[in-house]
This record gives sequence, structure tokens and C-alpha cells, in this order.
Amino acid sequence: MKNNKRLCRPLALALLLALGVGCSTTQTERSQRAVSDLQQLHKLLAAGDEQVSTLNKSLAAVAKAKPDDLRGTFAAFEKELQRTQKLAAKVSDQIEDVKDNAEAYLDTWKKQAKKLGNADLKTMSLERQQLVQQDFGRMMAAVNAMSTTGKAYGADLKDLQTFLGNDMTRAGSALAKPFLTKVQASSEPFLKSLRAAQVEVDQLATILQPK
Repeated sequence: MKNNKRLCRPLALALLLALGVGCSTTQTERSQRAVSDLQQLHKLLAAGDEQVSTLNKSLAAVAKAKPDDLRGTFAAFEKELQRTQKLAAKVSDQIEDVKDNAEAYLDTWKKQAKKLGNADLKTMSLERQQLVQQDFGRMMAAVNAMSTTGKAYGADLKDLQTFLGNDMTRAGSALAKPFLTKVQASSEPFLKSLRAAQVEVDQLATILQPK
């Protein structure tokens, strides 16, 4: 009986290796990591949406401020701008994590699908991988569009900060008012693209989420 058990163990091990159990676990982990990264990015984008609204309120306060109140409202604006910049850096880092992990997951999926011995399963797996690859590409296009509008919005904010920081006089604040309105308006394309990116990120996370 003991000899039978000894014979069964190497046979069972050989069967597990042939089935590639270890590889499937690793790929599952990649999928879970991709979903987790996407969910974290979605949270950061939602926080960014709220922060831009807060920043715009501080801009409106600067635009309406009387000369004696300008320094205080400008300091509040700078504080919110700093928070926005820190959040933008977190979003940028998270986008890179999403991109790296999602690409690793999709590349491994494609390589493993090509190795499938069953022709039908190979075809179905490659077709599914291609569909998810397209979903990923659509999500990245939305994220890149958000980054483009975000850079334009960020440049306007930085210019405004520099201008008022150097000339916080009655004349300087009067000259800055039209630009203040322009900066507030430039936040709209950014918010629109940010919300579009949120939708795509959420959709991709849902697609990859195990059911």
C-alpha cells in the first residue's frame, strides 16, 4: 500500500505540471492586480474632480476679492493649487502602474493563448484577449486626452500664480481678472475629459473583475 502511495505522488506531480497549474495562478494574480490598479485610479480621478471644483471656488474668491482681501484669497488659492498638483502627481504615477500591469497581463494572456493545444479554445481565448486589448486601448486614449487638457489647465494656473505672486497690487489684480475668468473656463474641457476617463476606467475594471 505504501509503495502505491509513493508511485502516486510523482504521477500526481507530473499531472499538475502538465496542466500548468502554477502559471494559471500567476495570471490570475496579474488580473487581480490590474483590477485593483484600475479601481485605485478611479478613486483618484473622483478625488481630482472634487479638488478642481474646490480650486475653482478659490479662483472665484480671488476674482471677487477687494484689494485688502487679495493677499488672503491668493494664499488660499495657492494652498488649493498645491493640493491639486500633489493629487495630479499621484494620478500620473497610478496611470503608469495601470499601464504596466495591464500590459503585462494582456501580453501574458496572448502568449499563453497561443500555446493552447485545443484549436477552439485557442481561437476563443485570442478573440477575448483582443477584445479586452481594445477596451484597454480605449481607456488609455481617454486617459491621454485627460492628460492633454490637464496640461493646458495646469499651465494656465501656474501662469496666474506667477503673475499675481509678482504683482499683487490693485492694478495687477485688475489686469488679472480677465485671465482669472479664462482659467476658470479652461477647467471645463479638463473636467469633461477627466469624467470621460473615469467612465472608461470603471468599465475596464468591471470587464476584468471576476464574476
